[in-house]
Amino acid sequence: MRLLFTVFILCISLALTAQNDTWTYFAPPPDLSCQAARGNTILVGTIGAGIVRFDTLGNRAVLNANNSALPSDTVTYLAIDVAGNWWMIHAGGFGRFDGVNTQTWSLAQMGLPANTFVREMKPAPDSSMYVISDNGVAIFKNNNWSVLNTSNSGLPTNNVWDVAFGPDGKRYFATTGSGVVVQDGANWASYTTANTGITFLNNVFSVAIATDGVLWAVGGVNPNTAIRLAKFDAGAWTGFTPAGIGITQSVLLRKLTAGSAGHVYLTSSATVSILQQDAWTHYYAQEIGCVPDGMIAPVEDAAANIWIFTSCQLARFDGQTWQQFSAGLPGPPNGTFFDGIAEGADGSIWMGAYEGGYIARLKNDDSWEQYHPANYGATNSRVTSVQAAPDGKMWFGFENSEILRYANGNWTLFDTCAVHFPGHFVVSAATAPNGDQWFSFWQMSSSPPLSGLARYSADGQWNFFSAANAPLSVDYIRKIIFEADGTAWFATTYGGILRFDGAAWDSITASNSSLPSNRVHYLAQAPDGAIWAATADSGLARFDGQNWTTLNSANSGLPSNVTSRIAFDKAGGMYVGFVPATPGTPGARAIVLRGGTWTELVPPGWENSSNDELDAFIVDSQNRLWFAEFYDPGVYRYDPMLVHTNDVFSSGGEIRVFPNPASDVLHLQIPGWENQQIQLHVTDAFGRLVFQRNSTSIAGVLTLQLPVDWPAGIYNLEAFNELGERQTGRFVRAADK
Repeated sequence: MRLLFTVFILCISLALTAQNDTWTYFAPPPDLSCQAARGNTILVGTIGAGIVRFDTLGNRAVLNANNSALPSDTVTYLAIDVAGNWWMIHAGGFGRFDGVNTQTWSLAQMGLPANTFVREMKPAPDSSMYVISDNGVAIFKNNNWSVLNTSNSGLPTNNVWDVAFGPDGKRYFATTGSGVVVQDGANWASYTTANTGITFLNNVFSVAIATDGVLWAVGGVNPNTAIRLAKFDAGAWTGFTPAGIGITQSVLLRKLTAGSAGHVYLTSSATVSILQQDAWTHYYAQEIGCVPDGMIAPVEDAAANIWIFTSCQLARFDGQTWQQFSAGLPGPPNGTFFDGIAEGADGSIWMGAYEGGYIARLKNDDSWEQYHPANYGATNSRVTSVQAAPDGKMWFGFENSEILRYANGNWTLFDTCAVHFPGHFVVSAATAPNGDQWFSFWQMSSSPPLSGLARYSADGQWNFFSAANAPLSVDYIRKIIFEADGTAWFATTYGGILRFDGAAWDSITASNSSLPSNRVHYLAQAPDGAIWAATADSGLARFDGQNWTTLNSANSGLPSNVTSRIAFDKAGGMYVGFVPATPGTPGARAIVLRGGTWTELVPPGWENSSNDELDAFIVDSQNRLWFAEFYDPGVYRYDPMLVHTNDVFSSGGEIRVFPNPASDVLHLQIPGWENQQIQLHVTDAFGRLVFQRNSTSIAGVLTLQLPVDWPAGIYNLEAFNELGERQTGRFVRAADK
């Protein structure tokens, strides 16, 4: 076997050729920028995607310049006035949208200088709109604009940050240098440290008036050190530090919002606090489910739900439970993907990023869905691994060793591993042929780093492996694969390869085998059954069951020996992710070997840096390569557009399967093969033939009774007609209820 493979290497062409191919880049969703609420309408502005409108039940719709009269898809501030008009600051200026038409104004038309920096928009009870800026306050009333500033009023400074409207008609302005400025008709008064005794009240950045008439204000040296909360009640001022109202960690106070029933909402750099009946309740990331973004003020809808921005986009609090929401905009989550891409049983692509805060799903109709781990009980939203099991289940690992499973629309949280491996994150996951689910863990912050393995058996039992009961070194396991007989292979970063046959462990290293390096970054099994290893410094290695053979830059067209990923398609192609041997060297980060020829894959607009590395490297059922770049927030899809291939894995058509998943009876519709003799093959997820039958299709439909001993999982269909034509499909055998 070694001799044959050596000859194969020598026959490889060193030329890099182009292919008939297509690239698709999936960028993360546009950033969310602002929000507003009134009644049953909750609005969320975006940078580049228009406005997302929610109702109090969480239903959403997207309005943009293409499907509505919105003047721009970039919206930076939002407000809703008493009449229900939407006000926005957009890429072209200011706009008012009445549901049908939009009217726009420039800064000059509003009476503000061209260099004005707008900080806030607030609707007043009298239906007027206040635009707060560093050049005073522009007010729209009775279809006219006017400006309130130091030259035409008693406003002592033009540097205004916020405004609140009292039930008695007074207006309260948050200012820099003049504290809280109160206008009562023609009279003006300033409240600062000098006349209140409250430290850090000369600069005020947020104000709110509760329904009981009490004024609340946030002050500090500057907006990035807002550390003092002040209350003005019945003519008396009271000051509070964050600790003084019960916040247990050091935070920067940010925004205030007055709600219904006397509620006041306060955000900080780490908390959301609610004042109710003179008592503060504080919510941290562990209660909310994601880190709150204190820079965007909370809003309250007609059902008294509170909406806030978080690291996971949006969260809503109904007084008892926090629920995460997404804007529903297309694109993968933002951040590093690690092992964060997998294909589901229905062909949809699942994605999870470390910083993303949610799991995204690209469905077959090109629509996107988002799932928030916190809504299913997880205490952490940083996704570190995504794996599709042969039985159709999806497994998601997180930074704190928690695991989520998705099956037939239902989510299940597994937190047992968090107890055994505290502070670890899930690196990799894989399913054994007997249905056991395996996970690898790593704790980078410990000294030395710690690693571990967990096995979740089909009967619901957990087994754990660490250095105490297995040959696990301080480096971590980056990839797990299984042979058909159940033997597990584990790639380690410095310790070579571990194997486990269910009873005994053994290790494969450079010292006891022809494995060229102990730094193994990835493992994959080729269609012919050979095991391939991607090493960090010695190229690729192939194991044929007895011997290792090396494929490197010296004996092939492999451009670098620093390899990190490897995957195979169903048409004889081998994809390799690599890093240039010289950091920063221009070049692609992926290459494919097909028909004896290496072809480098360079996505359009690809940028190279010394830190490039490919993440989440998979080939889907349509032979398309999916990957992310370590420092690029998006996802690339490469489609080789393979046609007229003679490979045995090629397909001439698609078998339509229903129902899918199926539990007992399966109907197969084969287009164009009405009343023909058909040979049907069924193989399991590991490629083993489990069923074969010759029959005649009735009106192009075959009915298959599923044997009761077939385990739940993914099965592949292959049909041949009298002319030797071929069609394929797949289905999921549902688990017993």
